[in-house]
Amino acid sequence: MRPPTPINSMVRAWLLCVALLSTSVLTLSRPDLKPSPAIAADRNDITTLRSRAENPSLLRIMPLGASITNGYRSTGHNGYRNYIRQQLRYKGWDVEMVGSLRNGTMIDNFNEGHFGFRVDQLSKEAVKSTPQQPNVILINAGTDDALQNHKVGTTGVRMNSLLDLLFEKVPHTTIILSTLLPNKDKPELVGWISDQYRALAAKRRKSGDRVVLADMSSFIPLDELADATHPTDAGYKRMASVWWAAIEDAFQEDMIQHYNYTITAKLEKSLDNSTSNPNLPSYTAPAQPTNTNNAFSHSPQAVLPTVIVQLLGVLAFL
Repeated sequence: MRPPTPINSMVRAWLLCVALLSTSVLTLSRPDLKPSPAIAADRNDITTLRSRAENPSLLRIMPLGASITNGYRSTGHNGYRNYIRQQLRYKGWDVEMVGSLRNGTMIDNFNEGHFGFRVDQLSKEAVKSTPQQPNVILINAGTDDALQNHKVGTTGVRMNSLLDLLFEKVPHTTIILSTLLPNKDKPELVGWISDQYRALAAKRRKSGDRVVLADMSSFIPLDELADATHPTDAGYKRMASVWWAAIEDAFQEDMIQHYNYTITAKLEKSLDNSTSNPNLPSYTAPAQPTNTNNAFSHSPQAVLPTVIVQLLGVLAFL
């Protein structure tokens, strides 16, 4: 064996540090698939809500996402929000929309649709509206992660953290998480993120969380996009069909928690643009995902062990 030189010793020390740091990252980067016991306990302590059978129902809905949620490229800038609200009113629900933003020609136009925001950037915006305690949160987010090519393999991990935050702030809420719409610029990346969301929804549902997946991926065709990303009015109407099916699923599974008060008929009427049938396109939702074997992220966990082995192999030759 050749005697170590000062340079070799320095390289060995540096590589050993990298290997140790990689091991630490491997340990710290593992996502916690289940909410903390404190959050889980809080979700069962619902003092301001009661079942629909005991009281007329009120849906306080927070639409959360980016420019699609905002309604970009739609007539009146209402996007899917007016269609889903009208459908719910037509079916007899009382509805209030929740959000720190107001846009669109619809009267009840509150939302949390922030242009260009990635999943990790939505947390500070979402908490602006969580004090209003929405009992349904509609999430369509992640398209900008794909368009910006921002750590796409761990978008599911960031979405998991956002769900943790929302359940911590609003323990009684039901979260309807949508897959991403087709995209002409980044079709593979939005598909990858949607697969992560399916796996995430399956794991959350298995843990008993009030999560329903709204699968948008195959129902909105490319020819109903106004550009490479945003739907036409027809595409937004299709989105409302998927949201409606998911809300029905949540109701049938007895997930939606209800307030022990209602808003007056006069106030509700003042928020309505229309309560007539919006004639949403027919949509049959696929079964909710159950495959918990698929990882909802492609995190450094899968890569770091190989890197560590390679580094240790290099050390052996120095």
